[in-house]
Amino acid sequence: MDGLQFINGVLLVLLISALLAKAQFHNYQSAAVIPPSFNPTRRNVTYHVGETALLECSVDNLGTKEVIWKNRNQKHVITVGSFVFVGNGAYSVSHPSNSPHYDLVIKNVQRHHAGVYECQVSTREVMSIDIQLNVIDPPANKHRYSSLTLSGAEFVDQGEAIRLSCNATGVLHAPEDVDWFFQGLKIQSSVQDEIIITKFHSPETKTLISTLEIERSKMKHSGMYICRSTDLTIKSHNVQVINAASKNRERAVNENGGETDDRSGRQAEQKNNNCSLLTIHFPTFVLLSTLSSILVYLPR
Repeated sequence: MDGLQFINGVLLVLLISALLAKAQFHNYQSAAVIPPSFNPTRRNVTYHVGETALLECSVDNLGTKEVIWKNRNQKHVITVGSFVFVGNGAYSVSHPSNSPHYDLVIKNVQRHHAGVYECQVSTREVMSIDIQLNVIDPPANKHRYSSLTLSGAEFVDQGEAIRLSCNATGVLHAPEDVDWFFQGLKIQSSVQDEIIITKFHSPETKTLISTLEIERSKMKHSGMYICRSTDLTIKSHNVQVINAASKNRERAVNENGGETDDRSGRQAEQKNNNCSLLTIHFPTFVLLSTLSSILVYLPR
């Protein structure tokens, strides 16, 4: 009887374990099949002729599916994922690493680009959103970009980082891009040279923010830095790299110079005091030497 109870207990444990494993598997399957969903983005955008248009499409839980861009007025697709199927060079897809965004970029946008664009997800059911693109003539006698600012430290100790920030704010939209120059030469991000250039678009403020960072400054990095936007507006900023070793030696001389002079003065004063002391006690020294000589010749 005891053996039968033991077997029943083992079977019960196995049954419970199987049920738990099945429940966990169903939970995993449920979590794994979360369908894609669109994040809120602008559905109606307006650009001037010649600007770079950005049509936003952001999808969560995309998984192995693809994002497809189409123009309602055309039968063929424009892009699938990051691949472009229109070979005129105007279209591209902006998809930063680990980002849900698959934004359609149209360079040098023209009036014939205007229309309704579809951002689709490759699912069995139709899943898409529409974005209306409006293209208008540029404003007469008005700059495309309203302002450009460049900020950062003017003096940097050798070995410290140089950090500069360039903010380009547009009239209707953020500028397409900005470039960095040093002593007339264009600067590129470089791991070897420890140069990092980052760029961030802010549609809300119509601003493109770009930062230039040189992680370990050297004397050769002293000079004029320039930030230039795509409408050829420029701002300059001069940076002077200071030789830290020379600066420290100069600081040490300035801080310790008084102490050195005081120490020399004290040594000279002590020497003079010793000479004065020897002068004062010299007669006593002569008298003692005479008495010592007399005592030598006295009978014992």
